[in-house]
Amino acid sequence: MLIKSMAWMGFAQALSFILQFTASIVLARILTPYEMGVYAVALATVASLAIIQAMGLQSLIVREEELTRSLSTTAFSINAVLAAVLAATTFAASFFGRSVFHDQGVGRVLLVLAFTPLFGALEFLPAANLERAGRFKVMSMITTAANVTGTIFTIGLALLGFRYMSIAYAQVAALAVSAALYTLIGFRHVRFALGLKDWRRVANFGVQILMTTGVNSITRRLSDLILGRMLGLTALGVYSRATNLQNLLWTNIYLVLSRVLLVDFSEHNRRGASLRFRYITMMECFTALLWPAFCGFAVLAGPFLHAVYGDRWLAATRPLVLLCLASVLQVSMAMTFEVFVARGELGKQTRIEIYKSILFLPLFVLACQISIEAAAATRILDALLSIVLYRPALNRATDTRMRELAPGYARSLLLTGLAVGPALALMASHGMDPRTPLALVALSVAFGVGLWLLGLVLMRHPLNEKARSILGPRLGRLFGPKAEVAA
Repeated sequence: MLIKSMAWMGFAQALSFILQFTASIVLARILTPYEMGVYAVALATVASLAIIQAMGLQSLIVREEELTRSLSTTAFSINAVLAAVLAATTFAASFFGRSVFHDQGVGRVLLVLAFTPLFGALEFLPAANLERAGRFKVMSMITTAANVTGTIFTIGLALLGFRYMSIAYAQVAALAVSAALYTLIGFRHVRFALGLKDWRRVANFGVQILMTTGVNSITRRLSDLILGRMLGLTALGVYSRATNLQNLLWTNIYLVLSRVLLVDFSEHNRRGASLRFRYITMMECFTALLWPAFCGFAVLAGPFLHAVYGDRWLAATRPLVLLCLASVLQVSMAMTFEVFVARGELGKQTRIEIYKSILFLPLFVLACQISIEAAAATRILDALLSIVLYRPALNRATDTRMRELAPGYARSLLLTGLAVGPALALMASHGMDPRTPLALVALSVAFGVGLWLLGLVLMRHPLNEKARSILGPRLGRLFGPKAEVAA
C-alpha cells in the first residue's frame, strides 16, 4: 500500500515538476527580475497573512483514530471561518501593498489572490477524507488536472501580455479546478453544516500546528518581505528565482512522499507499533535520493541558469548554491513534522520552531544589510541549528539511535560523491564557468547518474527495493537484485 501510494503521488508530482519547470522557463524569458519580485512580494504578503489559517486541520482528520461527524463538522467550521477572514484580510492588504512597496502591481496581485482561500475551504473535507482513506491515486489525478490548468493559464496569459498577473490568475484557475474535482469525486464527504461541539479538541490541535508550521512559515515569508524592502524588488526577484528552483526539488520529491508517510506513520502509531524500522529505512532512501540531487544542482547552478533562463538570471547562481547546501542539511532531518504529528508530540516541535525563529530572523536582517548571498547563507546556519535542536527529540520519538542512522548516512554520502563527482570535476576544470559547453555538462550528469545507479546495486541499497516495487519487475531490473529491507 505504501509503495503504491508513493508511486501514484510520485507520478503526479513528476508531471507537476515538468509543468512547473516549463512554465518557469517561459516566464523567465518574458518577465524581468523586477516583475518576478512584484509577484514574490505579493505572495509573501499572502503567506504571512495566512498564519491565521495555518492550523493544519486536514492533518487532524488524517490522524484521528475515530473520526466522528461532530469533529469533522467542527474542523470544517473553524477552517471555513479562517478562510473567510484570510480572504478579507488579503483584500484589505491589497490597498496597503501599493503604498508600502510603492508599486501598483503588488496591490493588483493581492486583490486577485484574495479569492484563493475560499477554494481551499470548499475542498477541505473531501480532500482530507480521501487522504485519510489512502486514495492517493485519485488525489494524484486531481493534482495533475489542477497543475495542467495552472500551466496553461500561466503560459497563455504571459504570452498575451498579462506579465506578473498571469501567475496570479493561473493560481486562481488551478485552485478552482482542484476544488471542483474534490467536491465532485468526494461528494459523500461534502458537508456545509456548521458546529463547534468539539472546538476545544480541534483548537488544541490547531494551535499546536499553528505554533509549529505557522511560526516557520511566517519567519520565511517575513524574511522575503524584509529582503524586498531592504535590497529592492529586483533583488527579491533574483532571490525568489533561487528559492523557487530549490523548492522544485524539495516540493516535488520530499513533500509529496512525506504526505504518504504521514498516513503510514499515523497508522503505525494507532496500532501501537514502533516507527523505528520504517524511519531508518525511509531516512536512508531520502538521503540517497536527495543529497545527490541537491549537491548536483549546486555544482551545475551556473550552467543551468545560463542555458535555461538566460544571462539576466545568473545573479541567482550563488544564492541557489547556498540554498541547495542548506537543503542537504535539512534532508538529514527529514520526516520531522510527520513523526511528531503521528506521535501526538507537536508541543516539542513548537518549542523548537520558536527558538529557531527568534535566532534566525535578526540574523537574516543583519545579512540583508550585506548582500543577497549573505541572506541566503543564513539558511545554512538555520539548517545546522535544526540538526542540533531536533536530532535528540527525533531519536526519542522514533526509538532510534545515531549509531543506527550513521551507516545509512555514510552510504548516502558515498552515493552523493559518485553522482556529483563527474560534474564537479568538469566544472573545476572550467573554472566554474556558467558557459561550460552543455554537451559536456549533459555527459557528466549521465556519467554521474550511471555511477549512482551502480552504487545502489552494489550496496544492495533499500532504495533498490522501493524502485523495483514502483517500476515493476521489468524496469525494476535496472536497480539490480532484490535487497532485504525493513518493512
